[in-house]
Parts: sequence; C-alpha cells; structure tokens
Amino acid sequence: MKTQSVREQLLEHTLVLIRRRGFNGFSYRDLAELVGVKTSSIHYYFPSKDDLVLEAVREYSARTQERIRAIDTSLPPLEQARQYLAPLHAGSGTDQACLVGMLSADVLSLSEPVRATMRDYVRMQEQWLTGLFERAQPLRDKPYPVPPAQLAQVVYGSLQNGLMAARLCGTAERLESAAAMLIGVMPQQ
Repeated sequence: MKTQSVREQLLEHTLVLIRRRGFNGFSYRDLAELVGVKTSSIHYYFPSKDDLVLEAVREYSARTQERIRAIDTSLPPLEQARQYLAPLHAGSGTDQACLVGMLSADVLSLSEPVRATMRDYVRMQEQWLTGLFERAQPLRDKPYPVPPAQLAQVVYGSLQNGLMAARLCGTAERLESAAAMLIGVMPQQ
C-alpha cells in the first residue's frame, strides 16, 4: 500500500474537515494536529487557507467528475439516475456533507478562484443531469414541464438541499424526497 505524502494527507484531512465543519470551522492548527506536522509545514504546501481550499475543491470536483463519467450512458436512464444517486445515499445523514454545499454557506469569505471552481462544479453536475434528461426524454410518454437544463437546476438544487437537511435532521429522509423526484421523472423501464 502506498504511503501518502504530507501534501496528500493534508488534502485528505482538509476534504473531511470542510465536509464536517465548513471553511470557517477549522484552522491550520487543527490540520497540523491531524497530520502530525507543524503549521509552518502546511504553509510550505499551501501558503494560505484559500490555496488549500482551492486545491480541495479541485480534488473533490475531479473525483466527482470521474465518478459521474464512469456511469454508462448506454444504460437505461433510470439505472443511470440510481448510479448517480448512490454516493449521495451513502453519505446522507452522516456528519459530512457535499464539500461544495458546505462551502456555499461561506461563499462570501472565499476567494474568487475558489468561488469560480465551485461554480464549475455545480455546472458539471447540472450538465450531466441535463444530458440524463435529454437521453430520457424520448423514452417518456410526455415531455418534461420545463427544458432539461432547467429541470437539472431544480433537481440539483433539491438534492443539495436534501443533503443539508438530512445532515441537520440526522436522517436520510430529506434526501430521499429529493432523490424520489429525480427517479420519478425517469422513464420506468
């Protein structure tokens, strides 16, 4: 098994800390204790907290994009939707939320490069959902009530809200309601 470098450990712990506490909920001191280094060592890899968070958002986005791209678009749309939702279900109601969702609460505290990377993450999610709705449309009995791109925005927003409400309430029920909306608009084949 490959040992993680200090930089990789810092990034992994940052991903968890942000998903648990948000941007303002942890310090370099917290991170240094988790990794077992001095705070000055963190500054060597990430001169500022914005640099660290920017890299965390990039990493989180890359992992999410890789997972989404692995969904076989030749599968029935309903199965694609289920695969898309699977990791959301797995994390729902836990002490961790979507990294971009957590950072959204602190958006005014974040640098423009971090905000831009977060917007790219949201666009990536919405573009994938738009493609799913476009693939599903010909298999439906009637058209969607709004264009696929608008439906993608609504569904993505509902899922994000469901994740946050599930975390707040300590139950996956809130996410399940949002997920049911996505499953409900898929052709049931």
